[in-house]
Amino acid sequence: MSLNFDVIGVKKGPFELEYNWNKLALYALSVGSTVNEELEYVYEKSMKIIPTYWAAILGFTSFTDAYEYGQNIPTTLHFGFEIEFHKPITNTNGKIHYTIELKDIYDRGEGRGSLAIIEAIAYDEQDEKLFTLITKDIDLSTGGFGGEQPPREIVNFPEGTPDFEVKDHIGPNQAALYRIDNDANILHIDPDFALEGGFVKPIIMGMCTVGYACRALLKTVCQPEQIKKLKVRFTAPLELDQPITTQIWKIDETNAMFKLINNSTNDVVLNFCSVELF
Repeated sequence: MSLNFDVIGVKKGPFELEYNWNKLALYALSVGSTVNEELEYVYEKSMKIIPTYWAAILGFTSFTDAYEYGQNIPTTLHFGFEIEFHKPITNTNGKIHYTIELKDIYDRGEGRGSLAIIEAIAYDEQDEKLFTLITKDIDLSTGGFGGEQPPREIVNFPEGTPDFEVKDHIGPNQAALYRIDNDANILHIDPDFALEGGFVKPIIMGMCTVGYACRALLKTVCQPEQIKKLKVRFTAPLELDQPITTQIWKIDETNAMFKLINNSTNDVVLNFCSVELF
């Protein structure tokens, strides 16, 4: 397949997402919430929304189809994302609408793939801006086409012992549960398709893993409505049925940095991550 640069700068949409407490509870369960410890995310009475729910639109078919640019799906991986909330979202029933635009495609070099930057801007039913979402995808099969290199980004991560460590476990059925209402990519459930993409077995969705990390933040440094900006890099795949630890460094009253580790392999699955609070 060859990359299609003509779609850069073309805005698609608006697309609509209707949500309710059922969808919010299903999302919370799919990212590891439990009734015993996190009732407020799975029960409609006084329900709170895990903020990464809104970033889960990245996995919707309508979203991925909107910025099709000639990428090879089995070799395309999520590199990272950031979401900035323009105001807290606390309504547990409603609709949002959003537009999607492919901002650019960078060349990471032969054997390292292309890097696509996609932006979505979401609004509520009164057309007030809710959040801006930027996602970055790598297609490992399309590097070395002679394009511009991606901007270099330097992250100064704190040294020393983290202020918080939250241990958890991603169960064997978590990908099957997550894909019911979020990312239905068969890479995460079909063993043959996973092999085609270079994996021994299906892996958990990166955005599902982010949900686990966000829950760790909510247990230690903030409430859901306090999160203003969340930024994440995906640095290693994660198989199902694995123990994990989210390490968190509190920088100041409104900023923290974090990473998520696979306890079985010591691989850093999410790295160079940060959260900013209102």
